[in-house]
Amino acid sequence: MKSTTRAQLSVMMFLQFFIWGAWFVTLGTFLGTNLQANGLEIANVFSTQSWGAIIAPFIIGLIADRFFNAEKILEFYI
Repeated sequence: MKSTTRAQLSVMMFLQFFIWGAWFVTLGTFLGTNLQANGLEIANVFSTQSWGAIIAPFIIGLIADRFFNAEKILEFYI
């Protein structure tokens, strides 16, 4: 792998996880403080992330296989 490609991918991965860490860590505090959410509501908000990660690949796979070329779906999904 070229060193420029490796550097670009490294920067991309850093930015991806930096953004996740910036909002995901403080989400519970924001919901509790600003929106007066209780513990169960905050847990439900965090669980939607997990449910989406489990369900989305199946839905995207069905859509990709039936209606589009896989390359077109992966272009937007990744």
